[in-house]
Amino acid sequence: MASPQIDVDEIVETLEQIRQRGHSAHTVFRDWVNLMLFALQDRDDPYLEIVDDYRERGDMAHPDGQRSVDLFAKAFGQLQERMAATDADVLGAVYEEYGLSSDAFGQHFTPHTVCETMAKIAGVGDENDTEDRQTVLDPACGSSRMLLVAGRKQPDALFVGQDKDPLCARMTASNCCFLNLDAYVIQGDSLTVEFQRAWQTLYSSLGGSVRELDDEEVEELHEWVTDAFENTVEGDNQPSPAQGTDTGAEERTPRVGMSVPSEQASLGAFEGSD
Repeated sequence: MASPQIDVDEIVETLEQIRQRGHSAHTVFRDWVNLMLFALQDRDDPYLEIVDDYRERGDMAHPDGQRSVDLFAKAFGQLQERMAATDADVLGAVYEEYGLSSDAFGQHFTPHTVCETMAKIAGVGDENDTEDRQTVLDPACGSSRMLLVAGRKQPDALFVGQDKDPLCARMTASNCCFLNLDAYVIQGDSLTVEFQRAWQTLYSSLGGSVRELDDEEVEELHEWVTDAFENTVEGDNQPSPAQGTDTGAEERTPRVGMSVPSEQASLGAFEGSD
């Protein structure tokens, strides 16, 4: 079940209206996450491909405000309202609750209270004995719940999340953007150090931004993560799921491009979808 402190019934009801038009719960949730992520990146072509698929199913016959794209946008607004009220992983809670009706889901994430305890044990947010920027790493991040808890405690840190599930990676990228964190999100198996895709989110005073890295940047990120891990092991300081290495800031930051225009994660991201 969803975390008891997060009420996601309103969001689930909105998504359910779309599902009842002949879609599976998993497809609706996947498309919703992709639409949000594409909109936040200003990627019109893949965004419109998803919208067109719903149009082809007679969706335009519904009145304004009741079309599937309108309901997706409504669910996005409800998500933002709940995140503003709880400062928690509402997206993951929706995934858990909505997935109860689908055989294609089947994942349940670490409870928020346990994430709070793990972050405390790992020392996230504690005073540093050096001037180096703190790095927070979760090699099996799911919907990013652990990273979001750490982000509240240490918002100036650099966050790195990895998950082999493509949907989880996209949820994490969206969440890190929503909560305005500097982060790298990797889709791939952390046990084999496999990187398939990656996203970068950046903090700004106007709100978070997100972009997908190109192949060359993914390779640079892969080299940085591999080097950081090897340096940590050689220093007899085993890495933990929440606490990164204690190397210099330049050594801990990959050389991927950092000049991304910041955009507020808002309902405006869905404008122009008609």
